[in-house]
Amino acid sequence: MRRILVANRGEIARRVFRTARAMGLQTVAVYSEPDAGAPFVREADVAIALRGSTSAETYLDIAQVLDAAQRSGADAVHPGYGFLSESPDFAEAVREAGLTWIGPTPEAIRAMALKVEAKRLAADAGVPLVPGAELPDAVGDEEAAVRAEQVGYPLLVKASAGGGGKGMRVVDGPGDLADALASARREAQASFGDSTVFLERYLDQARHVEVQVFGDAHGNVVHLGERECSIQRRHQKIVEESPSPGLEPSVADSMYAAAVALARAIGYRGAGTVEFLVSGTGADQVFFFLEMNTRLQVEHPVTEMVTGIDLVEWQIRVARGEVLPKGQEEIRRQGHAIEVRLYAEDPARGYLPNTGILREFAVDPALRVDSGVEAGSLVTAYYDPMLAKVIAHAEDRESSASQLARGLRASRIHGLVTNRDSLVAILESPRFLSGETTTAFLEEEPAVLGPVVPSDVRDRHLASIAVQGRPVLDGVPAGWRNVPSVPEFTAVRELGAESDTTVTTLWSMGGTRVGVLEDGAEPFVDPPRALVDVDFSAAGDVIAVRIDGVLATCAVAAYDDLVCIDDGLWSTQWHRVSLYPGGSADEGAKGPSTPVPGTVTVVEVAAGDRVMAGQTLVVLEAMKMEHRITADVDGVVAEVLVVPGQSVEAHAVVAVLETSQEST
Repeated sequence: MRRILVANRGEIARRVFRTARAMGLQTVAVYSEPDAGAPFVREADVAIALRGSTSAETYLDIAQVLDAAQRSGADAVHPGYGFLSESPDFAEAVREAGLTWIGPTPEAIRAMALKVEAKRLAADAGVPLVPGAELPDAVGDEEAAVRAEQVGYPLLVKASAGGGGKGMRVVDGPGDLADALASARREAQASFGDSTVFLERYLDQARHVEVQVFGDAHGNVVHLGERECSIQRRHQKIVEESPSPGLEPSVADSMYAAAVALARAIGYRGAGTVEFLVSGTGADQVFFFLEMNTRLQVEHPVTEMVTGIDLVEWQIRVARGEVLPKGQEEIRRQGHAIEVRLYAEDPARGYLPNTGILREFAVDPALRVDSGVEAGSLVTAYYDPMLAKVIAHAEDRESSASQLARGLRASRIHGLVTNRDSLVAILESPRFLSGETTTAFLEEEPAVLGPVVPSDVRDRHLASIAVQGRPVLDGVPAGWRNVPSVPEFTAVRELGAESDTTVTTLWSMGGTRVGVLEDGAEPFVDPPRALVDVDFSAAGDVIAVRIDGVLATCAVAAYDDLVCIDDGLWSTQWHRVSLYPGGSADEGAKGPSTPVPGTVTVVEVAAGDRVMAGQTLVVLEAMKMEHRITADVDGVVAEVLVVPGQSVEAHAVVAVLETSQEST
């Protein structure tokens, strides 16, 4: 093995490159048109462009990827995770092309890739299963409803191929089943090229715990302990840790044995993860088999941190035919590791993804950061919105959580709305720190989705914006007059918000005072809600603000009309807006619109249809997720402005509605 092509993108491509370089191996990247300027492309020794923009056109196109491997002189292929990583057809095609496949055999992938077949094999191995039902594409809605009743509600519709929460829907009752099936099948087809789904009982007070296994071509199989992955949004993990805080030792031992037995039964080679649901506590705790992922998991760094083992290195060694570097008795775990997934999305607004330029990306260097982006990266609507995985490792769980939360707070992440504050709120929540992390965590702790910036911090940041960039000469602030003058006004809108905030600035020799008006207040008419003293003693764009005798500094960074404030504990981002906005060409446009750029996949209404508020009009696919555009009022569809397959920008109006009042 001399040169490895990574059939993937972003963070995982950079991760594999890092280990390959350390092992003296050359690297090859493949990239789509939107990824042409991405860091992973520059970091590879050789990079080959793929024609197209979407996943289906590029990273899921086996012929294009294999052609790139041949043109680049690669002799091995690492699939990363997602995309083709669990495709037995791709694994076979790689081997038939005379290349080394860095992963399990096609036979093992095929045995586990289809979740229905995997459950049969697990049952044969004596592993307990969650109640479920198969649901081939030929099964209609009526038969599906019968099988759903047999499984029992609430239930999950799950994609048979792939993972990562794609093609998965919770169904609370019979009335929601048909829509959930149609939506899950569409998403599964788009993500994995296979629309097959199945039904499974939904256990809403369980833990999601998985066991990392490794096998080689010599019959050796070991486990590397477990990871807890219960905190999930849209059935996709966002916080992972090892070891699990709530797993009984006897249950853990049984899970290890079951995972190793299943891997042995299919002659498993390389890295794999056997996933379980764990229900109950103490002596009543039980576990059920969910699925086996025949690839490297996104959350593999927490296992690496507690074991000291480079899992990518092990993958490469096993693919070269070597014996596993360590036996079971030699594998030890030390300390506690926690990983969070940093996404360009707004949890408080239904995890709405965010696109645009990442102006600054500087995470606390004390933490491990596996990222696919850097300052200046363009985040598009074509792929998953994950920016990075951030990992802390300490002697105990409390210390690990504290280090990770503190490091996230101190990081500088500018230009995009992210889930950073939500992740900090999770890590600092009493329930998380007590280890009560079931799969229902986010539903039962909604406050962590939109933590509120304290009012004094918000005022301090607004004051910093008002005076940022003003030169100071001999202690005299710009704008100072020796007679009372009219105050200056600055209007800003927080990134992702819908309303403006106005700030007044009053200059004087005795110090600068900034008044913060309530949202929607009228300049010159309404009095400020708060008055803040600003100290210009700090130099440059670091501004000291005093509120009620408490002095704190704010670092201010400006990018065109965007201003970002960091104080080490909180960060806010604001757009400067005009106090007297003029008209625009699209000012008269009205109607339900797209929240982000994407592709229209379904149009559910036609002109003349009567709709109710909340009814779905259009389904949009963006960042590998479906977004439903709904009617905001009752009315009649006057015009539909989009068609299936159409690419649209953010804020594009999809339909024009006439309300009953407009019609009269």
